[in-house]
Amino acid sequence: MKGIYIPTLIFSFSLLLLLGIRFLLLYLIERSAFKSLHRILRIPSVFWVLAVALDITLYFSNMQRKYVFLVEKIIQGVLILSLTFVLADIVVEVIRFYINRAHISLPPTGLIFALVKSIIITLGFITFLSFLDVPVVHFITTLGVGALAVSLALQGTLSNFFSGLNILLSKQIKIGDFVRLESGEEGFVQDITWMNTVIRRLDNNTLVVPNSRLVNSILLNYRSLLITVPITVSYNSDLEKVERETLKVAKEVQKSVKGADQNFEPSVRYQSFGDLGITFHVVLKAIDPTYQSVLKHELVKRIKQVFYEQGIEFIKSGI
Repeated sequence: MKGIYIPTLIFSFSLLLLLGIRFLLLYLIERSAFKSLHRILRIPSVFWVLAVALDITLYFSNMQRKYVFLVEKIIQGVLILSLTFVLADIVVEVIRFYINRAHISLPPTGLIFALVKSIIITLGFITFLSFLDVPVVHFITTLGVGALAVSLALQGTLSNFFSGLNILLSKQIKIGDFVRLESGEEGFVQDITWMNTVIRRLDNNTLVVPNSRLVNSILLNYRSLLITVPITVSYNSDLEKVERETLKVAKEVQKSVKGADQNFEPSVRYQSFGDLGITFHVVLKAIDPTYQSVLKHELVKRIKQVFYEQGIEFIKSGI
């Protein structure tokens, strides 16, 4: 009875002490600048406390050394795996924090974070195998052969993965960009994962596009928020008057319509002589791609009204 009582007492005391230390550390972390660590460490720290308490108990127990060694080996192996996953989460949070604070050009997407976590977990697993005295060279060789077989079986998945990397590295599409696909679908790029690119449409529905299809298709990226509206007037028109009245309307639209960039100065530029009239372009600027159609809508309505009142003759509309 005494042989069980003392180890139980040691385990209970160690467990309570370590749980108290854990509670204090998590309390301090939650009130620090690294609040996300609280979420990462909350569950794994319970297993660490149990493992350390059990290890202390084994140290003072009368168990045969070969069994103590076996249990300690298991505990240490589990700790290595647990610390690997925690380290992967912490590194991802540090990268996310650095991207947001340093304003660097690296896009904070799920693909980047998944790649970083995969590398850390792979290294941790190799460390775990080395700890168990498993020949790492044989493992890497087996892994290479297995990777070749998997790559042949998952050609589509790997195609999406490398297409996602291509999208990120080329920086032609970034999170937050407003794009229009070859099929006519359009919306904001919400995320670029290891398989798909997620696009949020204007009706708030989500469009999921495989990365390989996105790379091999034609799409329009609305990087520029400038709006160009072509208009054609008769050769009999007074071009000075046309420019003056059009610019007046454009400035009103730019200053008064919601979604217009009020710091932008609209412009009117004559472009060419057509078969029936002279074509010019009105240039406006929106603060967001979703407002471009609104600005066009208001400009067309107001120019139609002003031209009618001023007797300016339309030939055709190029909108």
